[in-house]
Amino acid sequence: MSAPTADRVYLFVPPEEAADARTLGAHFDAATKRWYVDVDLPVDKLARWLPSTDDEEEFTIESDCAFVAAAAAPCQRCGSPIEVICLYCDSGTVFSEPLSRFTVSDISEVDDSLSHQLAGWPNFRKATDQRSESAGFANHCPHCGARQDDMLLHSEPDHPFFDVPRAGDSVTLTPLGGVIRLSGDEHFLVD
Repeated sequence: MSAPTADRVYLFVPPEEAADARTLGAHFDAATKRWYVDVDLPVDKLARWLPSTDDEEEFTIESDCAFVAAAAAPCQRCGSPIEVICLYCDSGTVFSEPLSRFTVSDISEVDDSLSHQLAGWPNFRKATDQRSESAGFANHCPHCGARQDDMLLHSEPDHPFFDVPRAGDSVTLTPLGGVIRLSGDEHFLVD
């Protein structure tokens, strides 16, 4: 994974708008599979692809080098093989403190840009836990509809998201564009 550079502003550009973004001066970074512009380029014409700057919400986690990590796992209720995802940050901040190589579970809030990008994974969505009345984002089985418990995806060495950097081919990483902001619990290993 290549690290972002301070001379770039990353964008979220849907594939169908790529030609428009290129015409307005955006570039595609093939290594990270993300669109960007140089920081000195006026971005007023590219504003629709900039990350949300809505400061009304206070998010605890921020990253400009984040990915959707996807893996196969059995449904925790019916046992059917399903795809589960989590968010993996190669670098970022948690409560404004720098942190690297971490996953996020028990997500309670996401910014608009991240919400838009996660639409590609419809089985990962916000739901209300009927036992506790708390809302949060979670994987759901497409077969039986069961909400998948994040603790059973992140906590133990045999769980798919226990150690994403060392997971090899069992986890697929899809880069997210721009800066993402969310609230949840971070998981990381001490090397």
